[in-house]
Amino acid sequence: MTANGPGQDRLFYRKEKLRGACWEYQIAGGWIVVPTPGGARRLLHHRFTFYKPREVEIRTTTGTARVERTAAEQWFFPDRWFSLLRFTTSRDETIGYYVNFSHPLAELRTNYYRDLDLELDLWLDPDGTATELDRDEFDAEVASTRMRPDWATAVVAAYAAVSAAVATTLSEDGPDLDLARQGPQPPRFILRA
Repeated sequence: MTANGPGQDRLFYRKEKLRGACWEYQIAGGWIVVPTPGGARRLLHHRFTFYKPREVEIRTTTGTARVERTAAEQWFFPDRWFSLLRFTTSRDETIGYYVNFSHPLAELRTNYYRDLDLELDLWLDPDGTATELDRDEFDAEVASTRMRPDWATAVVAAYAAVSAAVATTLSEDGPDLDLARQGPQPPRFILRA
């Protein structure tokens, strides 16, 4: 269910890094409301295509395959310490999921949102195989004191929650994180985290 549609104000997003870098873009999508066992949740959904497709290798049930990564969609959570990217082919097949641990999405001013990247990331193949990314950068930010201790604690807790949600989903659905995903709704595993 989309919470804003045609004719609504445009939405913008700004990603910031602890060392000061940032980038901004207009959201191609909008607020959606998704049902969860804990009640309805409001998420910001963004969908985009890449200027230049990129060939990537993915895991399959029979080994590996080469596919073209052409697009992605992203979900931002105002109540969680992460955002989620789903990378796709031109046929909307999932290549993988990228969990970006960050400060929860916040509104800077009307229709202009931001989050702060907190360095730690997690790549998930569609079969649930997880690869931790950028732990060294996370640890360096903690050691440098640029990252507040309460933020680091929240990221570690969010990482554990996502990992547990992936494990639960795989135990219930088998090796397919996309099972039961529909339309602009994020996959079930991330809603459990």
